[in-house]
Amino acid sequence: MIRGVHWFVIILGIFLISIQDTEESKRKSIQYFSTEHPCIVYRDPMVSGFVNITSRRHSRKDPFYYVDFHINLLVSIGNNVTISFYFFEFLTNQYKRGFIEMHMGLCDLIFKDKFFGTALKRHLNSTILEHCPLPKGDYHFHNMTIPLEQVPRGFPFTKGRIYANATITGTDKVVGSAYIDLELKTAWVEDAG
Repeated sequence: MIRGVHWFVIILGIFLISIQDTEESKRKSIQYFSTEHPCIVYRDPMVSGFVNITSRRHSRKDPFYYVDFHINLLVSIGNNVTISFYFFEFLTNQYKRGFIEMHMGLCDLIFKDKFFGTALKRHLNSTILEHCPLPKGDYHFHNMTIPLEQVPRGFPFTKGRIYANATITGTDKVVGSAYIDLELKTAWVEDAG
């Protein structure tokens, strides 16, 4: 009786593994950044009338998170404003500053950066793209994502926070500050091919 139970368990295990292999062969994994809990920490009322940032998914079936950013500029800005990004890693239930930092003038960020600038440039119309600085007015950036192909292989952490500070170049006067939490996740999707 015992010997029969062992054979039954072994055969059942082989059957379940074969079913799992056929199921996984129909699916493929994709990686994406989960961007959650965006927060505007500070805005200079002399530079911007309002600033809003949100992060959302379009549906439960779409794993990607999309960031919307809205700002009303009261003055024109360009490379006279430096945008600094600081990456923090989530370790032992706290965010610890990492060694990755980016510091760029706003126009350089839009036109030269491939990590954040690609999403910003996609939403600016062609007349604004011809020149810099950006004139005063309302700007609305919808459905922005971080392109994973621009994330370097061996990125040092999978969960963290990005702080962004906007300062007047040369004076370090802060005109805006925000952060957003991010996590590199993997999702399984049905293979279309």
